[in-house]
Amino acid sequence: MTISFLILALGLSPLMAADEAKPAPSPADADTVKMVEFFIKAPVSDLPADHIQDFMAVDPDTLPKKLVEPFKGKRLELYTLKQEAAGKKRGVYRMPEKDCEITKDAKSDDLAALKFAGYQEITDDEEKCVEEHTKCNEHDMLCEFSLQIAVETIVLKNKKKTRIRHLFLHQNDVLMGVVAECREGVGGQTNFFGTMKPTCAGH
Repeated sequence: MTISFLILALGLSPLMAADEAKPAPSPADADTVKMVEFFIKAPVSDLPADHIQDFMAVDPDTLPKKLVEPFKGKRLELYTLKQEAAGKKRGVYRMPEKDCEITKDAKSDDLAALKFAGYQEITDDEEKCVEEHTKCNEHDMLCEFSLQIAVETIVLKNKKKTRIRHLFLHQNDVLMGVVAECREGVGGQTNFFGTMKPTCAGH
């Protein structure tokens, strides 16, 4: 199956009502579990388009515990693929609206799922460097690109809790080219890897 066909299938997938209250679900049946196991293991190009909607609609709370994190990661990977394909159509020059809508289905605060889906962590300084050289602020990157913000709560030795913010970009995001330049200290260049640098306008 081609990637473009997969993206079309994703476009037909129903949105998940994550915020709706619901009773405890019944465990997934054997066929659903087998389907999820296949999707988790298979490359994106080998996924059957006629089962995309079924996979995306699975409630992770119904799955065996060992499949929950890989399932969330694969689902996030598919939503990210759709988001990146839409971004490529818009090109590198973006004009995000001031209050642009952040696609909830393509966002996650699950560290394990993010890593499974191919996201790479970046530092606060690297994010600032990207902002300086693309004119894309954090909200722009959440709307137009694959930026993810995950907040982790940890317990310190004194038993007090603190929250740590983690920033992630998908490994195929065009902004990762800018991050690479920032890491090399050449963020001021106008081109990277032979392509135009993404730019946000309208601020």
